[in-house]
Amino acid sequence: MSIELLQAPPTTAIYTSGEQITLTSGLDLILPCWNPSGPWVESLIRHYHEVTDLMGRVPVQLILVNDGSVKNFTAQHTAWLEAAIPGIIIVSYAQNRGKGHAVREGVKRSQYAFQVYTDLDFPFGVKAVKEAYDRLMQGLDVVAGERGAAYLKELPRKRRVITRISRLLNKIVLQLKVKDAQAGLKGFNAHGRNILLRTRIDGFLYDSEFLYHAGKRPHLKIGAVPVFCRPGIQFSSFRIKLLLKEMRNYCRIITSANAA
Repeated sequence: MSIELLQAPPTTAIYTSGEQITLTSGLDLILPCWNPSGPWVESLIRHYHEVTDLMGRVPVQLILVNDGSVKNFTAQHTAWLEAAIPGIIIVSYAQNRGKGHAVREGVKRSQYAFQVYTDLDFPFGVKAVKEAYDRLMQGLDVVAGERGAAYLKELPRKRRVITRISRLLNKIVLQLKVKDAQAGLKGFNAHGRNILLRTRIDGFLYDSEFLYHAGKRPHLKIGAVPVFCRPGIQFSSFRIKLLLKEMRNYCRIITSANAA
């Protein structure tokens, strides 16, 4: 069931059923993960406290989504997190579905006026989360992290080529309002939340699907925040099977674009 905002910054909303609710001022921080590596619990606890320090008196609800991990995510890890992070919400299911599905499952549990999602290892640091929140408070409905030219230089050659092609298609075919759709940081209010929950792609291109449909709403304000990778970030590689699957997903977005 969708909701519509009555004022901005959003604090009041109304369900399509007619029920009026008040959105509590604050931030839901949504982190999807799959087979996390290394001492990820300690890292997450540290990052969470860095975020709450930056946010000051703004309440932060951490929502962690375990997207069917088969290693390094146990009941002990869950217990450590619940002991260290007040009120943490952990969503877990057995089958790996993809990052898009995981983000949607986390967003369904959100309770505050604004949501931001990023990757478990905070590849762009914690300040990017605060900057996205600030842009939402200033009146944007959807905020996308945007990686600059320096990011491309850091990528392995194969992934750099794929990223350039993806950006070109997003610009020419989908005509997105931001240059970089795939940066793993997005923020939104209830307008953006409604659109995100209507997306269907589970994999890599759910970001493009989200921004495409958001851009089709002329009343929505969409903007970007520059983000920069933390030193030491490891970039994953793309398998041919995954690339073929994502090409099919891109065709799905193009089909919906032509049908719109």
